[in-house]
Amino acid sequence: MQDRMHRQSHRRIFSPFWVIFFTAAVPAIACTIFLGGPEPPGPEITPVGDKESIEQAWDDAVTLSLDGTIVVVFSEAQMTAYLQQKLDANPDNTFHTAQVYFRDGRIKVYGILAAGSTSASAILVLRPEVSEEGGINFVMEQAQVGPLTLPSGLLSAVSDVLTEVFTGSVGSLATGFQVQEILVGEGQIAISGKMR
Repeated sequence: MQDRMHRQSHRRIFSPFWVIFFTAAVPAIACTIFLGGPEPPGPEITPVGDKESIEQAWDDAVTLSLDGTIVVVFSEAQMTAYLQQKLDANPDNTFHTAQVYFRDGRIKVYGILAAGSTSASAILVLRPEVSEEGGINFVMEQAQVGPLTLPSGLLSAVSDVLTEVFTGSVGSLATGFQVQEILVGEGQIAISGKMR
């Protein structure tokens, strides 16, 4: 009899505790499911600059050109800032904390892809090429993301931002610049060419 009363008192004491615990913990766990994925290709990049600083870099390169030859150099920090601002401006964006790395002759874009209550890390590896028209094309070499399906919209969004920076309304077409060479070094990308 005493043993049964002892068990009942434990049930009364612990039952509210477990109800409160599960009520608080289960939704928190459910909202934070991280499915893993690739590691970043380098240390985290602190964004520096904005769209205006990118535009200014193109304008300065044109102004400083004496013989019509132009060289523009961008850092990982500048491209990271620009890409984050462009993606964050889209309310439907699912790719967050984007980081742009210039490594091994490639542009590597790393970030977190969120879909509902799950997320995974993702990396896109692009090889820039000079087009016949003197612009830049981006060849997708790798698109890896945890076990989630990588949405085609993300691939085109990242490609569109890079195209705008390097050859679109911000880049070489806006300045009348014909790209001749692209060099991706460790931490920087250099674009050289001539005025059209």
